[in-house]
Amino acid sequence: MMLRGYLRPLWYPRYQFQYFPRQLCFLAKCLDRTADIDGAVVEIGCAHGLTTTFLYEYMKDSEINKAYYCIDTFSGFAPDDIAVERQIRGKDHNYEEAFKNNSVAWFKEALARRHITDVTVIKGDICTLDTSLLPDKISMCLLDVDLYQPVKKGLERIFPRLSKGGIIVVDDCWSKDNHLWVSGVSEAYDGAMQAYKEFTAENGLPETFVETKLALVERA
Repeated sequence: MMLRGYLRPLWYPRYQFQYFPRQLCFLAKCLDRTADIDGAVVEIGCAHGLTTTFLYEYMKDSEINKAYYCIDTFSGFAPDDIAVERQIRGKDHNYEEAFKNNSVAWFKEALARRHITDVTVIKGDICTLDTSLLPDKISMCLLDVDLYQPVKKGLERIFPRLSKGGIIVVDDCWSKDNHLWVSGVSEAYDGAMQAYKEFTAENGLPETFVETKLALVERA
């Protein structure tokens, strides 16, 4: 009992998702809303696959049978994207170390542990990715790449492929500065909000913010 007490931090439940529960529920609702919309589900910025696992298994449990694409550098932020934050946007955060401890092999292994083997995994920066690798039609996209340049390029590349009724959910568009235990994150990744606002203005689209840090682009 004494040893178990000392080791309790190892077996205490740990919440590891990058999204809060209401945000995960909202993403699931987006899958439901686009269930009958033609096109694949695309996740850009996948980290270690926690959200991928959640969304994919929700799709399967809901009998939503669509192709699922995962796109990520699997090695952290691209140097060109960091340079934009530093040299143009005046940021001084340590972006180089974020999400760096990853690889395609580890990501696929994580999915395989949940028997997920039919996801299309693409290694690359959405800014420079060969667009022929993207699905022709997309019903829902989760764009979670944090920084200004990949968010802007991601929107420009995904929106033309978005089916009527489709949804792009952009992460890190903080409509509240603080939430529960999270503080100060909005300033480090406010490039996502700038890119979102520019894109919607350039395309005459409304700004829609939900669940603290998500923003929507929809094709009516």
